[in-house]
Amino acid sequence: PVGRHYNSAVPTEVNGQPTEMWYSYRGIPLKWHLPVGVLFDLVGDGSLPWQLDIHISEFPADKIQRLGTNVEEEVKTSFIHNVKEAGWIKHRGLVTSALRPEQFNQLWRGLHRDKFDDFWMINHRLMEHIDNTPYRFIPFRIYIDMHQRFIQKSFKPMTEDGKLTTLGQLLSCFYPEAVIEEEPTEQESPDILKSYSATDNICVKIQGIEAPFNTPIQWLSEHLSHADNFLYIIIQQRKQKS
Repeated sequence: PVGRHYNSAVPTEVNGQPTEMWYSYRGIPLKWHLPVGVLFDLVGDGSLPWQLDIHISEFPADKIQRLGTNVEEEVKTSFIHNVKEAGWIKHRGLVTSALRPEQFNQLWRGLHRDKFDDFWMINHRLMEHIDNTPYRFIPFRIYIDMHQRFIQKSFKPMTEDGKLTTLGQLLSCFYPEAVIEEEPTEQESPDILKSYSATDNICVKIQGIEAPFNTPIQWLSEHLSHADNFLYIIIQQRKQKS
């Protein structure tokens, strides 16, 4: 839709090369396959509206994957692939494998056309528990830098003895520089395994907020995952107050 808005003003070629539209923020090329909220948490400064630069030439192919002629279909394919991957991580694919192609199309159309009810009619099934048990593993991705490989590992929402695992525990396993282990307080659930707090110089964001480190990771996955069913965890150096 953004590209169509500029069609009348954008030439079909620049310096003999077909026009390729891409976006950047303060010189940083933005990857099209990441949710916009993830991009904002990664490189934005917190101010709104978010002011981006639109480019029609000098496509940074070393930073952004090129799209073909059928842009919407390629973006849809990437989204559905993520949904199926998340479904395999959570339920061994038991839910996604039961969905028909037209249901995946409805999921995509609901997201693409901003029709929440159509989207949620399918997505709520992907977020449910099977036999009232937590997810098998949590589909998460940790980003420290947009142009570096994200961290994605196997992590269970509950231990073998029934203790809930938390955001802090996940970070202690895969990015220990971000956490400090503490003694659990009396107010915390006895079902939580360990207690953690953030280090002074690290900021951890999920959906734009700094979630408490003692939040059960199962709850975060159910309530703060993006539309592709992945929980995106953004780790940044905390900006020093002037």
